[in-house]
Amino acid sequence: MSGDGAGLPGPLLRRRAERYPTLVPALPFDSRAGAGTAGCSFAELDRRARAIAARLGSLLSPGSRVLLVYPEGPDLAGAFYGCLYAGMAAIPLVLPTPGATHTVPRAVQRCSPDLVLTGTDGWYALSVDRHRTQVVEADGVRVAGEPVWRLAQQWRPVGVLRAAPAYHRYHDDGPAGGRLEAAMDHGDLAEVLGELAQAVRLGTDEENIGWIAAVHGLEEAVWRILLPVRVTG
Repeated sequence: MSGDGAGLPGPLLRRRAERYPTLVPALPFDSRAGAGTAGCSFAELDRRARAIAARLGSLLSPGSRVLLVYPEGPDLAGAFYGCLYAGMAAIPLVLPTPGATHTVPRAVQRCSPDLVLTGTDGWYALSVDRHRTQVVEADGVRVAGEPVWRLAQQWRPVGVLRAAPAYHRYHDDGPAGGRLEAAMDHGDLAEVLGELAQAVRLGTDEENIGWIAAVHGLEEAVWRILLPVRVTG
């Protein structure tokens, strides 16, 4: 993608994967040893994203909401970029541990997603009415039972506008319920990442990077996925 769309997070990952396939996106901080970043190369992250986007595109229309039920790591990163590639809005529900899925029913009720993406280990455990909400398992090996490498080859780019919704932040409020924030669009994400990247270049420490991201509405797990792609390469 060229022109105005070239600065958006999805097209940026595509360019990184083409130019630096073996490079691993990373943050310039040591305190969490890269926690929350993709933890895999640009090429691998792009492959995961293309596979998920191909599957999403066969099930939903652009603009659909997708709830991402994963702990931090490459599966969450691939699912998030997969939503960006497919032109759909990601709603991360970041699990503290792989099996901690008790918040999922509340999130589904509050967010009304069109589909839930989750890791293979948690698919059967999710308390989701599958007659009303689709559930798809996706990791670095298979998406809905199909090999990632095969699905990735089937993906075709979707024209994504800067103003299209890209990300909703969800707050779980415990038994009281949860809150879904208004969507940030692809252009919003690009602008926030530009500001964060500039702060990194100026030597801003990790705590203040997180503070700037929070002010703009980006939760920690999300900026740790997106920012390394912006500042690496």
